[in-house]
Order: sequence, then structure tokens, then C-alpha cells
Amino acid sequence: MANLLWEAVSLYERWASGEDLGEDEVYRLSSLLGSPTRKLDVALSRYRDVVGRLIEERCSSAPGGGEVCIYTWARWAFKRYFSAALDAGGTVLWKRGDGSVVLLAYPLHRAFDVGVRGVSLPGEPASLAAPRLDGWQVNAYWDPMLGRWEMATRFVLHNMRFTGRKLTVAVYGERINPVVEAAWAVAERLGLEGRLGGFKGWTLSFMLMHREPATALRRLPSKGDVEDLRLVLLAARKPDGTLLDPLESVEVARSLGVESLGSMLLKGLEEPGKALEASRSLVSHPAVFLWYRDDREHPSIYEVKSQVYEDYVKATRAGDARSLLVLLTSGVGEVEERLREALGGLVDEVKSALGELEDAIKSVGDPEALRQLLEAAGIQPKLASSAAKALREKPERALRIVAVASVEGFKVEEAAEVLRGVSKAIKESAG
Repeated sequence: MANLLWEAVSLYERWASGEDLGEDEVYRLSSLLGSPTRKLDVALSRYRDVVGRLIEERCSSAPGGGEVCIYTWARWAFKRYFSAALDAGGTVLWKRGDGSVVLLAYPLHRAFDVGVRGVSLPGEPASLAAPRLDGWQVNAYWDPMLGRWEMATRFVLHNMRFTGRKLTVAVYGERINPVVEAAWAVAERLGLEGRLGGFKGWTLSFMLMHREPATALRRLPSKGDVEDLRLVLLAARKPDGTLLDPLESVEVARSLGVESLGSMLLKGLEEPGKALEASRSLVSHPAVFLWYRDDREHPSIYEVKSQVYEDYVKATRAGDARSLLVLLTSGVGEVEERLREALGGLVDEVKSALGELEDAIKSVGDPEALRQLLEAAGIQPKLASSAAKALREKPERALRIVAVASVEGFKVEEAAEVLRGVSKAIKESAG
């Protein structure tokens, strides 16, 4: 049992330090990288294509020599799920400089993203269905060089932070990562470090949760937010690589004095079809994770994303009019009811204005005339053309394009007035 990315990096580092790799080892290295071959030069070329490009590698000089590196899947890259890629979700390795590689953090591996080419849900029910929490993942592990527990996010180490796109790397041991600093502030408040003594060698994956969803907060947490933050244990990895899923991790969470994802499971969504159906109107969480107990180290996990969560949070928490109109023109009735619960009578007021806009658009009839009228009303030419094109075959699409474009940059309280203004402009221009 082994972290698959650690295995690939270990083979490469042995070769880089001057050791010859046997044919079977070359084949194993290339297979882990998704392109099996027995040719060393081809395997090495594949490694260089993967590590540093598809899999981002961010390193820091280690105390006493070598370097500590964290690995994550590049956000710009098309998602793929070859073996080593599964563990590219925050794995931390210590490359000691002598060809040996030490696994420091072995966090929760990547889930399969339903909707990506080649990914489909199994036919049988999952072992459990868990919500995706809207926060920031941090992984806690014992660092032998520092002689203490440390944390990292899925993307950077404790001594790293991004300012825009620029990565700053401080001296190893200095915490400058704002998410890690915030997580430690919560840990200190809970007395967590004193309870970790029996877990050396484990990797504990937490979600740092703010009282506001991360989607609405739109900034990283800081240690100044400590009173608004909490830690939730997602899963726990034993030293032998065995992963305890959210339900199996409940006792670990209890011993650490933190909340557990295992106490938040979504009942009734273990059936793949039910999870897919729920995703159409899921406003409580960004996604559903379906967990299968088919492997003790890399159990299959499938992520079914909500189709409406982000817009719901932006509309109800951030007051974004564009997101509100996206939802009201989606045709999902359950979401509309949830919007009424959150925003009250404002929803019906906007719906009424939306009806007026629909009547105004239909009254035009001619697509070219509509395009000209929309441009005159301030709609971007490209969107005006798209709405005009949809007028005859998909009038509901024309309405959606115009409505969403009209309220861009406005608050939900202003949406009805803006829509009525566009309706009036269309009617007056149409004569």
C-alpha cells in the first residue's frame, strides 16, 4: 500500500540520483503516470510533462538539506485520473537529496468529477453520501524536521502564500499561509495539538468553515476570524495508508474535539440516480460526494456538483441580481421556493417584472428588429444577437439572455426596476 504520487516521484528521484531503473520499474513509473512503456527516455519525458505541468509542484528548501514539495492538480489542466493524479490533492513529500523521498502528508485523494469525459457513476448504491462543505481544506500531519504537527492546504505549504499570482515562500517553519494560520488559531482555541499525540504518522483532512460560505465570503479566512471559524474532520488516513471515510472517522473527530463530516451525511442520496436528480436543485451544499468502500486506501469517490448552489449563494448572501435571474429563468421550481424563503416578496416582484420583459420581447416578433432594440436599450451586441437568434425557436432562452444581461452588476433589490426599464425601452422603441 502506498501513495501513488510518492511512488512515482521516488522512482524518478532514484534515477535522478544516478541509480539505474530496471525495465519493470520503468514500466511501473510510466504506468503510474498514465502512459505505460518500457522505454526509459519515454517514461522520463512523460514524467516531465506531468510533474510541474499537469501536476503542480511547489517546493521549499528543507532544514538540513533537500526540499519539501506539495503536489496538486493544475487548475487550468483538463481533468484526468491516471494513478499518480489521484494523489495530486495536497500530498507533501520530503526529497532528501540522496535519492530517497519521505512521505509527510497523505491526505484525502481526489474524487472523480461526474461530467468529465470518461467518468460515469457506478450502477450500485454508494456506501454513503456526504455533502461537499463550502470552506477551505487543510491537512494536518506530523513534520519530523520541525518536530511538531503542521498543516497545509491542498495547494501550498504552511510557509507559502499567493499574492495575486505571485507565490511567496518563507523560511521553512514560518507560517505565512493565511488559511493555515486561521486553522491553527482555531486549533489553539480547541486545544487540538494536545490531543494529536496518538496520531503521529496519520494525515487528518479537515475543512475550515466560516459562518459565511466561502463562495459568499470571496476572500481567504484569517486568524482574526477565529470566532467565526470551526474545523470539521472530513477523513483520516492511517500510517499504513488505510483511509477512514467520514463515517469511520467520527470517533477520531470525537477524540480530537472537532466536528465530523460523518455526522452530516445526506440520507437517501446513496442511489446514483437520486444524487443526480438532487443536484438540479441542491442549494444547501456545492456538491454531493458518493463514497464506495471498494478499496481501503483509494476508495472510489464521485463528486456530483449542484447545478444551482453557487448562484443561490451569490443571490441570497451577496445580493447578486445576475445570479437571481439565472435561477429564476432556470425552470427549477424547487429553487424558486427556496429563494422565496430567503428573499421573501422580492422574488415575486422580480418574477412580475420578468413577465413584463417577456411580453415586451414577444411583442417585437422580428429577430433583427429585436437585436436593434436590445442594443439601443444597452444590451451588449453579442448578447443582443444571441437573444435575437433564439427569439423564434427558443423564446425562453431569449428571455434568459436579455434578463441576465440587463441586471449585470446590480443588486437583487434593483432587479425589478432594471427589468421594467428594459421592457419600457423595448416597447417605446418598437413604437
